[in-house]
Amino acid sequence: MACRTKHLIEKALCHLFPSTWLDEQARETGMVQRQRKVSPISLFWTLVLSFGIGKEHSIASLRRAYSEATGVVLSASSFYDRFTPRLVDFLQRGCDRALQQVTVRAPVLRESLSAFRDVLITDATVLRLHDLLKKTYTACRTNHTQAAAKLHLVYSVFGTSDQQIRLTSERRQESKVLTVGEWVNGRLLLFDLGYFSYGLLDRIRGMGGFFVSRLKDGCNPLITAVHQGDGKELVGRKLQEVLFFLRREVLDVEVDVTYQKRKYRGKQRSVTQSFRLVGLKHPVTKEYHLYLTNLPLALFSARAIALLYSARWLVELIFKQLKSYYKLDAFPSQNLPLVHALIYAALITLCVSQRIEQELGQLLVNKEQNERDENPEDAVFPFLRLASVLSALSAALLAAVLLQAGVKRKPLSLTALILKEAHDPNRKRDSLAQKLLNI
Repeated sequence: MACRTKHLIEKALCHLFPSTWLDEQARETGMVQRQRKVSPISLFWTLVLSFGIGKEHSIASLRRAYSEATGVVLSASSFYDRFTPRLVDFLQRGCDRALQQVTVRAPVLRESLSAFRDVLITDATVLRLHDLLKKTYTACRTNHTQAAAKLHLVYSVFGTSDQQIRLTSERRQESKVLTVGEWVNGRLLLFDLGYFSYGLLDRIRGMGGFFVSRLKDGCNPLITAVHQGDGKELVGRKLQEVLFFLRREVLDVEVDVTYQKRKYRGKQRSVTQSFRLVGLKHPVTKEYHLYLTNLPLALFSARAIALLYSARWLVELIFKQLKSYYKLDAFPSQNLPLVHALIYAALITLCVSQRIEQELGQLLVNKEQNERDENPEDAVFPFLRLASVLSALSAALLAAVLLQAGVKRKPLSLTALILKEAHDPNRKRDSLAQKLLNI
């Protein structure tokens, strides 16, 4: 077992991103045009695996991580000049490759949702940027934040669908970003409230897809039928008229909603559609959590639908990983290519951590099967715990991966590195002590 597991993680990551593939993409994107001191392989893995360098996530700290891992001492300008649109293109290709090849197992959901081709969770998170980027990424609350981007994610729970990522201004409404097509057919989508739109839900159903979405506060659909319990008095009444007086723990009804379709040839018309509305009363607040869906009554109870919607916590954990451990919210620069490069690097880091989780899970499964023949689904590595461990070991992981990738570390003089990093870059200016002496 020891021989088989030696260098398992490094080999898996180098198989995910072979050195030959990285070199090829670097040439195709024009990121490197001739061999220079900055190696594309070393730069790629430094950006992806140096997320544990501390609270500071700056170009200087990344440059120091590169020097420590490769033994190559770089000037500030030499490293900074690497952050160009070509590097962004290079990292975007790496992100696309990772999203295609890395999937996450979801054993808990597979049994109950085997009727669907996949379960997709949509959500977005806000990234605060340097104020000077406000023309490109305008924030919503400009009284305290001038520039902010919104990262939109369509996350495949089963890993059988393409995972979608899009970056927009914070002011861009989520429901206008998600484009519905044939890809939703036979799939279940779980929506955050930011994506709530009757038109969007209707289009998903028209394409043969399924959905579960929270109902926005203030929505007042017309109740047309009651699926659970005696509720003849509810039929024909608006939801907000009866919601305050309901005593039942579970609400399961059919409702009609009316919305305005998009303009076509200068004309706009109203459409009325029927959806299933379910609600569960919170045991403490006594308020209903309301969900709109088109899942059939015969297959999914109201409680099952609420449980399905709770699977959205997977995306919340992903965003927490990205922000708390993989530096997605650390953008100290006004350099737009630099910001884009760091965003793609963080997304690749997330995929890398998922690949590591897969390898560790399979290793544990094989060990348990050999010893006790236990269920393979018992191999679990919590997202945030694994992220914390990888963050603490990121420097060692970077060194091991570069070694496995065939990057030979040059002998590094610690004195030379400290001298290079610690000297005053503004040495031509008079220091405070010199100014005092000249008084």
